[in-house]
Amino acid sequence: MFTKKSASCALLLASCNALASSTTALEEIVITSSRVPEPWSEIATAITKLSKEDLDYYGHLSLVDVLQYQPSMSVTHTGGAGKAATVRIRGEEGYRTLVVLDGIPLTDTSGTQHSPRLEHLTTQSLTSVEILRGPQGLMYGADAGGIIYLSSKPSQAGWSNTVSLETGRYNQQSLFVKSAISGEHGHLQVSWQNSSLDGFNASTADTATKDSDGYDNDTKHLSGSWQASNNLQLSVVHRTTSATNEYDACYNASFQVTHDCSDQYDSEAHQISANYTGDNAMHRLSYSQSQTDKAFYSDKAFSFGARGKLRSLAWASKLDLNERIHAVVGADADQSELNDGSLTRQRDQLGVYAELKWAPIDTLTLAAGARTDDNDDFGRHNSIRLTGTAVQPLNDSVLKYKISYGTGFRAPSLYEVAYNAGPYAYGLATTTQLKEERSAGFDIGVEWLVNADLHVQATYFRQTVEDEIFFDLEAYTGYLQDDGEALVSGLELSADWAVTEGLTIATNATMMNSERPDGSARIYRPDNQAALSVRYSHPQHKLSGQVAMQYRGDSRGIVNQSIDGYTALSFKLQYALTRDLKPYLRVENALDADTREIPGYYASRAAIYAGVSYQF
Repeated sequence: MFTKKSASCALLLASCNALASSTTALEEIVITSSRVPEPWSEIATAITKLSKEDLDYYGHLSLVDVLQYQPSMSVTHTGGAGKAATVRIRGEEGYRTLVVLDGIPLTDTSGTQHSPRLEHLTTQSLTSVEILRGPQGLMYGADAGGIIYLSSKPSQAGWSNTVSLETGRYNQQSLFVKSAISGEHGHLQVSWQNSSLDGFNASTADTATKDSDGYDNDTKHLSGSWQASNNLQLSVVHRTTSATNEYDACYNASFQVTHDCSDQYDSEAHQISANYTGDNAMHRLSYSQSQTDKAFYSDKAFSFGARGKLRSLAWASKLDLNERIHAVVGADADQSELNDGSLTRQRDQLGVYAELKWAPIDTLTLAAGARTDDNDDFGRHNSIRLTGTAVQPLNDSVLKYKISYGTGFRAPSLYEVAYNAGPYAYGLATTTQLKEERSAGFDIGVEWLVNADLHVQATYFRQTVEDEIFFDLEAYTGYLQDDGEALVSGLELSADWAVTEGLTIATNATMMNSERPDGSARIYRPDNQAALSVRYSHPQHKLSGQVAMQYRGDSRGIVNQSIDGYTALSFKLQYALTRDLKPYLRVENALDADTREIPGYYASRAAIYAGVSYQF
């Protein structure tokens, strides 16, 4: 969802004088597209931005439950909270999407395909979410899925404290505490989130015990910054997550299927960075490290585990060469590591990039960028991005036209290579020499802003992944590779309308076709999806809330079986007893729809939650 003033035309200044009497020309700043802060009016890539207010009104504790309402984003769960969740952007697999939190890449190198563990990310400590769709993340080396950029930096100056409690169905208990102070000399904040629930029987295969599969999550987050001088800011981030998840259908020491299964997930991530801002330049240097430890148990006995580590040294600079030309240049050096107890693998990758942006006239911005990555195991690869935006002021509105083309690549993960070379692979997988995937994507769209109260967008996209790597889910031989191009194309529509001072309506719809090289449908991708939210919040009224509806169309399973779509309704109502004390009621899946997305796994039914938030 876009905030109702998320587009602007301040870039145009003189050209926007026609709008000055009816709307305020704003510059919504985003950083996802080019790794540095940029105004929305200059950005041609497809981006959605969620504010802290947006996250609060959805009310979901899990980030993936909010993401499923956004354009071109579909989610599949293997049960309830904490169970494995895959977030697909424009039909691409979740491991092709880069997730960044406060500048830290949350890539889990202990995972099978280095996918981020989004099911363990909560919304309560976040202040904004930016989503870049498609293979346009040139500055990050991201592949076809795009980028999800999360920020926890305080959004307001001064000292603030938050305590939030929630309880509800499946014996869910949640506590969130946060304290932050922010001012001209920097900020310091600390937060703690602890949640647990008994859950429900997640697997249809468990017909004997039918026990509840619970989940516990404990997350601590610390961040701070210091304005050392007028030009120099130093920052630090530290985050830990410890989660325990119960599930069904694993193998015990006797190689028998058991439904007494659990896994322990522990992650630790930190970063130090320095930002220097001069008269005509901005520079950022950072070092981050994230480590993931996973242990799996069957019949309460340890079965296997893995440790992953990612170290990243990154530099980015934005240079204003003159009033109409600026450049972004940078480099990042990543070191990935996997240790599963029997082998240790390590890989380095160095990326260097540059993008030149030129505004020949006030209403037109053109950009061209290139990146080269040198991977230890798969050599050197080049990527490009070409973009353009044009803004046309009208009597009481403004039109923005945009076009972009980008390419990317993904090297086979450490785990994919190790599995095919290990004792569990057989058949075709043992002779398949995995090679890198290559992606390309094209976007063309238009945005219309009327009096800063109505924002309408339409974007056509087409993207391909060449030599797609996948796990053989039918014979379980190992990792295989499709010859040729997997194709996804579609149309994204969205509108955000501030009907009155307190009433806002937002909606989006995606019509998409996703195919393998042989023309067959890619699994778990709905061809059609849509979302609608109606929000009421008036400064003079104590009652506020949001109703959100999600439609997910039919999709296909592993053996080409049809998976029925569904329509789900959720809402949150909040009442301000005082300015600081606000009890609320939240209902998920209010229509009690059957929201199963993967055959063999149940989904949460209608659930009511009650909570209270105290801010002071």
